[in-house]
Amino acid sequence: MASPSSLPASSAAIPTTAPAAKNELVLKDIHLATNPSFWPPAVGWWILLAVTLIALVSLVKWLKTTLNKKRQRDTQRKALLEKLSLLEKQLMKNPSNKAIADINTLLRQYAINYYPRAEISSLTGSDWLKFLDDSGNTEGFMKGAGRILIEAPYQKSGLENLNQDEFISLVRKWVSQLVNNKKPVPAKEGYGHV
Repeated sequence: MASPSSLPASSAAIPTTAPAAKNELVLKDIHLATNPSFWPPAVGWWILLAVTLIALVSLVKWLKTTLNKKRQRDTQRKALLEKLSLLEKQLMKNPSNKAIADINTLLRQYAINYYPRAEISSLTGSDWLKFLDDSGNTEGFMKGAGRILIEAPYQKSGLENLNQDEFISLVRKWVSQLVNNKKPVPAKEGYGHV
């Protein structure tokens, strides 16, 4: 190694030690990161918000549709019940084939509101009475006063064998059974249609 005297003169002018202030690094104190801010939320929260909004909109639409359908059914039921009352009064005042046919038509309208149209519209005669008995949990249509529904169109004058009170009671029982059931009794197979 070379001695300090052997070094060139220009090197001797460079101080070998720097002043103390320049050798010290100026360090700032350690600082912690700030807490994450509330806004803007992460992508996951945006997705959750979008899914929640879609679910709420779907729920509101479903509720609105369900309530509208219920309101419409209730309006139809009320109109049919009023019409049934009028037909019953007409039958009591003047028993006629037309009054029985009108009540039969009204029963079909009730049934179509609760059961598939294709299932009800093809029923006639004994099959129709069997359906009324099965869906109304009664035997009065096939074996009782309800038979007048299929016999009346073929009677020339007056309604023979008509027990008005029993017939009206049977019709009322069937209607109330249907209206009071939240879910209609499923129709049974074998009503004569293929």
